[in-house]
Order: sequence, then structure tokens, then C-alpha cells
Amino acid sequence: MNNMRILFVANHIGFIEPLGMMLISALAKKRGHETFLAVLSSEDALDKARKIKPDMVCYSVTTGEQSRYINFNKKLKKEMPGVFSIMGGMHPTFFPEVVNEGDLDAVCIGEGDEAFPELLELMVEGRSLTGMRNILLAGENPAAKKIRPLFQNLDSLPFPDRELIYGNKNTGMAEFPMKSFMAGRGCAFACTYCFNKPYRDLYNNKTPYVRTKSVEKIIAEIKEVKNKYCLDFIKFYDDIFAYKADGWLRDFVKIYKQEVNIPFQCLLRVNLVTEDMVKLLKEAGCKSVSLSIEAGNPEARTK
Repeated sequence: MNNMRILFVANHIGFIEPLGMMLISALAKKRGHETFLAVLSSEDALDKARKIKPDMVCYSVTTGEQSRYINFNKKLKKEMPGVFSIMGGMHPTFFPEVVNEGDLDAVCIGEGDEAFPELLELMVEGRSLTGMRNILLAGENPAAKKIRPLFQNLDSLPFPDRELIYGNKNTGMAEFPMKSFMAGRGCAFACTYCFNKPYRDLYNNKTPYVRTKSVEKIIAEIKEVKNKYCLDFIKFYDDIFAYKADGWLRDFVKIYKQEVNIPFQCLLRVNLVTEDMVKLLKEAGCKSVSLSIEAGNPEARTK
């Protein structure tokens, strides 16, 4: 097997791009594989699978929607028992035992930047998948699974595969004027209601959790999208876009204003916002920010 046909299955695409899935697709394409998308809510995904005849089917799943994917995978494997199916995302990361439901072959625990390319390489070469870090096979013990360190060099990754989403007419995303981006990964805080605390604990804090792309990398990604697709407004989905009015933010403002100059929205944390930060964001073209207000009561907020 020289290259693989990989079908990504999404429950719904609601005008927020699944950036994780798009990155995994980009990593696969970089290695010569073909990728496709089926959307359960807007097309017959099983019929699409019949036509594509994939070697692998991938799901990116958050808790609450897992049953939809499990049921689809059962139907898929009944018709195509030879297809390798794998589930990634937050649900299998925190509930890896899902690997033994719905005829799944494997789950990816944590980040897949290195694990997924390794999985593809081993499958192409016909080698055993046993013992891979981050990849749990059906029947393996989740408690014994080893996790590789968090991926640090975000600049070395390809841009997310936008065509996977925008090329599928059922998503309606190609012509939608707002596009999503992320300037980095991770959050420095440990709010009890959020996934970031247990996710960071999964990695035992051995490597930096908050990682940021260079200004040049994120600007280049935006410009590529701007040149190929409709883009009138940008939403940065980082948990916290800026922690302080530092050198990174000042460089971002300067280059963004000169080379992109598209209005945007981002997420901030209330107690980090300063007048200097607001002035910089306004200068860059920020039109609004989202600020979480979890509780008005300090005791509830801190304990």
C-alpha cells in the first residue's frame, strides 16, 4: 500500500472549522495520502463511504456526541469490515475505553501531530501497531498507554487543510465570510469547569503547555486563506489570545495591520486585560472580544 484513502466523518459543521481535523488531514496529505469529508447531519455518509472506498475512517469527537459516531461506525464496519476506524478528540482522550465500543479499531489519546503520521507510516509498511504512544488499539489496557510529550514546534506543522471543509458543498463554509484561526495551543489557567486542567495533567506538566505560533506563521496562514477564499472577518479561537501587552502582541499588531487588515474577534481573560492591551488590539482591527464570567461570587469562582 503506497498511499491511503482517508475519510474524515464529522457530525456537523456549524460555521466553526474543525481545526484539529483539518490539521490531521494536512499531515496525511503531506505524506501523499488522499483525504475526504462526510458530514452526518447533511449527507448520506455511508453512501459516500461506499463510493470513496476508504482504507481508514477518522472521527474527532467531543463528549456528548460519541453515540452518533459509534452507531455510524457499527454500520460502516458491517459493510466494510476491512476499513480501519479511529476516534480522536477530547472524548477518547478522557474516556479511552470507548475504543471497545462500536467496532472501533483504535483511539488517539491527546495530540495526534506525531502519533497520526506514525500510524499511517506503520500501516503503509504493514508493520505492527502495538505499543504506539498515544494510539490505543481495541482490546489494549487504557491504563498502560504511554503518551508522548506535547508537540512544541507549532511553526513546523502544515497549515490546516481548509479544502477538506471548504471543498465540501454541504458545509457552506467556502462562501461564509468569517473564518477561524488559532495562534497557539493551551491555557495557563486551571479553571475547574474546563478541559485544560485534566488535559495538562495527562502530560504530567513535563513540557510547556502553552505554545504559540510565531507572528510570521499565523500571518502567512491568514494570507493564504485570504488569497483563496472569502474572508471578511476573523475569529481567533485561542482560549486566551493575549496574556499581556508583550513583544509578540506588538509584533502581531504591526504586521497584521500592514499585511492582513481584516477585522477580528478574540477571547481574553478579564483579569489580564489592561489599557495597553486594549489599545494594541484596537489598533490591529479587533472589533470585539469574548470574556468568560463564570461567577460573580469570589468563593464560587476560586473554589
